[in-house]
Amino acid sequence: MRKEIRLLLIKVVVLAVPLLILLIFYVFLDPFKVIYTYKSFYPSFANLNKDYVSTETFLRNYPNFKYDSFIFGNSRSMFYEVKDWRKHISSTDCYHFDASLETLSGIYSKLKFLDAHHVALRNVLIPLDYDTLYLTSDKKGHLFIRHPLVSGKNWYSFHLEFIEAFLDFKFLVACIDYSFSKKIKKYMIDEHLVDDRPVDYNVENNEIKFTDFENIIQKNSTEYYLSRKEVFFKRNTAQTYLPILIGNEQKRMLRGIASILTKNNTDYKIIINPLYDQRKITLLDLTYLREVFGRDRVFDFSGINEITKNIYNYYEPSHYRPHIARLILSEIYGKTTQND
Repeated sequence: MRKEIRLLLIKVVVLAVPLLILLIFYVFLDPFKVIYTYKSFYPSFANLNKDYVSTETFLRNYPNFKYDSFIFGNSRSMFYEVKDWRKHISSTDCYHFDASLETLSGIYSKLKFLDAHHVALRNVLIPLDYDTLYLTSDKKGHLFIRHPLVSGKNWYSFHLEFIEAFLDFKFLVACIDYSFSKKIKKYMIDEHLVDDRPVDYNVENNEIKFTDFENIIQKNSTEYYLSRKEVFFKRNTAQTYLPILIGNEQKRMLRGIASILTKNNTDYKIIINPLYDQRKITLLDLTYLREVFGRDRVFDFSGINEITKNIYNYYEPSHYRPHIARLILSEIYGKTTQND
C-alpha cells in the first residue's frame, strides 16, 4: 500500500513540476501585463485586455489628472481623439475608458464604478453600435474579461483566464520563441498570436492612434485600399436594417446609465456609429434611445449616407478614421438634433 502511495506521489510530482516551471515562467514574463504594475502598457508583445489596461491606467493616473470627461465604448471609440473633443467641451481632463468589444454592461459598470468613487462626470461621449447594444453580458476570454474592481467578480477567475491563454500550445511556443529571439516572426502574425499593429499611445488619456496607417494612406491611398480590396466587401445598394436590439435587459441598463448621467448633471452625447456595412438602426430602437436620453443627445449616423458610402473613410470595415470622428463631433456639438 505504501509503495502504491509513493508511486502515486512520484507521478503527481512528475506531472506537477513542468506545470510549476511554466507558471514560474508565466509570472516572470507576465506576457499579458496583469501581474505587475506598469507606467505604460504599450508597446506589448501579446494582445492585451483593453478593459484591464483602461481601468489600471485610470487608477494610476487619476490622483494626478482628476479626469472629469470620459469617452466610453468599444475600439471604434478610440478614434474620437481628445485633442478634437476638447474643442467642443469645457474641460481638458479627458480619458478614454474603452474596452475591446465593449458591452452595454461594461459601459454601465464603468459608470457605476466612477459614480461610486465620486469621480466627476462633466462630459461623456458614448459611441454605440450593434455589438455594444446586442451584448448585455461579458464576453468570455482573456481579451474581454472585465477588471474585477469594475465587474465585482473575483480575482481568481480573472487570472485563471490569462493562465489558460498562456498555456495554449501555439501561444506558449510563440512566447518562448520571442523571449529568446526578441523578434516577432511571421507565424506569430499569421496565427494572430501577437499584437503587431504599429500604434502611438498616450498614457495620460489612454489614447491609441494608428499614426502609421494614416501616414501610409496620406502617402498612397490608392495602394492602401487596393491591397485591402478583398476586405472591403461589396455592400447592398438598398438600405438594410439591424434587428431590434433593445430588449428588457438593455432597457434596464440604458435607464441605469441615463440615471447616473442625470444625477451628475453630465453633458453627454450618444452616437450611433457609421459602419461600413451600412446597416441602419431600427426606428424602434432609435426612438427608445431618444426617449431615455433625450432627442437632442442621440445622433444617428448609421445606414447609407455620405460617410458610409466612401471607402476612404475607413481603415477596414470595422473602424472609421479620425477625420470622420472629427466630422461627427462638429456635427453633434454644432447642432441640437440629428436628422433621421
